[in-house]
Amino acid sequence: MKIACFVEAYNFNDRSERNALAKFKSAAESMGHSFVFIFKDDISRIPEYDALFIRATTDPSNSAYIASRLAEQNGLKVIDSPHSIRTCSNKAILNDLFLKNNIPSPKAVLFTGEENTIDDIFEELGTPVIIKTPYTRFSSHVEKANNRDEFIELSKRFLRKSKVVIVQEYIRSDFDWRVGILQNEILYLCKYCIPEGGWKVKSKINGRNVWGDTIAVPRDSISLELKDICIGLSKCVGDGLYGLDVKETKDGYSVIEINDNPSIYDGFEDTIDQDIYEKIICALAS
Repeated sequence: MKIACFVEAYNFNDRSERNALAKFKSAAESMGHSFVFIFKDDISRIPEYDALFIRATTDPSNSAYIASRLAEQNGLKVIDSPHSIRTCSNKAILNDLFLKNNIPSPKAVLFTGEENTIDDIFEELGTPVIIKTPYTRFSSHVEKANNRDEFIELSKRFLRKSKVVIVQEYIRSDFDWRVGILQNEILYLCKYCIPEGGWKVKSKINGRNVWGDTIAVPRDSISLELKDICIGLSKCVGDGLYGLDVKETKDGYSVIEINDNPSIYDGFEDTIDQDIYEKIICALAS
């Protein structure tokens, strides 16, 4: 089988990501498949392949989405599908998905700029609150407002980029569970730790961006409750490759979001369950 892997130049900047891509290629070739990296200039060649694996940042406005649509239209197996990209990329859609399917998640409301509703929002969600635009990646456009003035400043800035923002209750934790899902089965499990002095996995501390540690955990050790929640949610989206971010509190689990095209870096997500690469290649070849 001929597998194309859609990438951008930035995918090769980080050594851990570069090594992971090499592991995907090695896994495919060891299983008798060809594995070719293609870039946006190669999109027209997608029909020449049997499957497409996307590693570049996905978003309906990005080249990766065009590649995904073209692959699907030509009958290729594609990870991730256009439907998965559209659903996971929009946090407003996800909020509606959570509500309709009784997925435990932080309380949230949509805000379009009416300042007279801010006090009601704080009364419903408490303080502080998290404000995010519908389209976020790697904690970008996700901020915490501790009071009304900060809320107004952040929401005005975000509403220049989007017609609506999502306001979410703040759940403090030392880490987020990252649950990797493939074809509605657990692929990997790890903890994305919150760096000391920060409040999200990628925090700005003393003027610089700091990432928390990634701690891999055996996927078979996942609690039954967390497993059921994550697989139940992934089935609401599709059967692709997803990464779920989940808070664990004394009251149980709370899903923050489900992401298509989740991070897989050499020495991080793959530290314990090292068959991640082979499983994904098998899914592409099935």
